[in-house]
Amino acid sequence: MPYPELNQLQYESDTWKRSLDCMMDENIQLKERMSEILKNDFDKTHLEGIENFQNSFIKQDALIGLLRNEMTEVENLLKTGTPATVTAIGTIHKKLDNLRSNISYAEKYMQELKFSFDNYILKLPVFESSIRQ
Repeated sequence: MPYPELNQLQYESDTWKRSLDCMMDENIQLKERMSEILKNDFDKTHLEGIENFQNSFIKQDALIGLLRNEMTEVENLLKTGTPATVTAIGTIHKKLDNLRSNISYAEKYMQELKFSFDNYILKLPVFESSIRQ
């Protein structure tokens, strides 16, 4: 391996890319679940709560999109950077640090959103009555 540091940075970049893919898949599943709930005897008095979650899902999509753009920037730097250019390595490190922080935030937000949505759904009248039986 001629450039072990670049290889490590590429590995980390690939890891974050997979993480973004997972978050996107989870968000899609949440939206599909919301759609299923709306199709089946949904009590319209709870529509505001569902709309709030829909807005949160859209916010998460936008956040993932921004992070994907950041990933593209990092990948482009990795393709063009060489260890001979210390500036390129420094730039890649800064972008990866920023990306690491932003992805960490997005992952936490995704977890909170999933738990919150699941708790909300379980409290809907159609689910509460089936839990008590």
